[in-house]
Amino acid sequence: MKQFNFEITAVADVHKALQDIYSYTQHHKYSSILFHLYTMKFGEEEIKTVQNEILEMYPDANIGGTSSNGDICDGHLAEDGLVMAVSIFETSEVHTYLFECGEGEESEVGARIRRTIDTSDKVCAAEILITLKAIDSTAILDEVEKLEKKIKIFGGGSAGPNIEDTKTNVINEQKVCSAGVVLITYAGDDLHIDVHHATGWKPLGKDLEVTKIVGKRLYELDGVPAGKIYSKYLDIQADENFFANMLEFPLLSKQHGYEVLRLPFSCDTKDNSIILAANIRQGTKVNLSYGDPDVIKSDVEDLVWNVRSFAPQAVFLYSCGVRRLYWKYLINKETGPFSFIAPVSGFYSSGEIMNMGDYIIEHHVTLIAIGMREGGQALSQPTGIGYKEIEVPEEQKIHGQISMVRRLANFINVTAAELREANSDQMG
Repeated sequence: MKQFNFEITAVADVHKALQDIYSYTQHHKYSSILFHLYTMKFGEEEIKTVQNEILEMYPDANIGGTSSNGDICDGHLAEDGLVMAVSIFETSEVHTYLFECGEGEESEVGARIRRTIDTSDKVCAAEILITLKAIDSTAILDEVEKLEKKIKIFGGGSAGPNIEDTKTNVINEQKVCSAGVVLITYAGDDLHIDVHHATGWKPLGKDLEVTKIVGKRLYELDGVPAGKIYSKYLDIQADENFFANMLEFPLLSKQHGYEVLRLPFSCDTKDNSIILAANIRQGTKVNLSYGDPDVIKSDVEDLVWNVRSFAPQAVFLYSCGVRRLYWKYLINKETGPFSFIAPVSGFYSSGEIMNMGDYIIEHHVTLIAIGMREGGQALSQPTGIGYKEIEVPEEQKIHGQISMVRRLANFINVTAAELREANSDQMG
């Protein structure tokens, strides 16, 4: 397996990149070629031009991609166009499929994806890129979870330039689709794929029970309107700034014994209900949570160690756009270390998908690292350019730190008052 990553800032750059690929494939036999396209900036017409240029040079190419909240190339944030990540396989077979999905068709689409995987010969992994905000991802993944074959499942939710954007796309060889799933199957006796994740968010305060939820709309926690919990404990109000203010404080739940974060997108000003990025089952215990920088860094260091131990020939990072917003100008410090292992590409997503045990779990605020190689452990192939400085005004750095400290202080004050009140009632 050979990996090439290109940061494309203009459509005209694609031809030169393809020439570099052609120079390699002219002298090396290959069984499959896969083009991942991740784009924060390119519109539909520009993407179609890229698709056509690829297919003109490689008619048998597989193309799978997504719009993003930021692209990752050789470990650093790429914001100026499109990242084209090209995987050239020596013995393995890769195939891409697009499943467009209308309203109410999610279970059938999930069943079709499952059947496609189960009937694929020697399949060892499947990648799912999905327009999470346009369709019911839970219904799709619940069907895929019924797979007869025990294989690696990984992927991510398409995103837009602003993480709250609802119009996003997935991409295959011919189409740019605003409601659907791109499936990529990986097959081969010599293909090895390893998937790990990191979070770093910690529970804040007591357990809260999900007492009323319909679909992705969370109405009540412990019988209290969900938005009121955020306003009381963290001074985050149900207004147009709700999403921006609560980014550091998603809900932490447990699914099938695994910790999973759930991101609230908006809060209704009338009934204080919250729209979540994905479903939580009624009766589930959740906590408010907060990002602890030291724990996040420790989790990511463990993730880097796992990837390095696998010794891949290519690394793909699918990271939540919230992590990018959390770290701001420091985000390359999180993704950069992977560039000293192997060529790295990926994108900032609206959700991160991987199987854990017998379940396929949709994560949020999570970093997933996928290592790939053909054959035995590979020698490291450092690109060595992961950590690129991001310029940002000094006052912006300070504002983010003050905001989080103020909300944590509010939480401490409110919980201390509740404790004093409880003690007073006991003494009375």
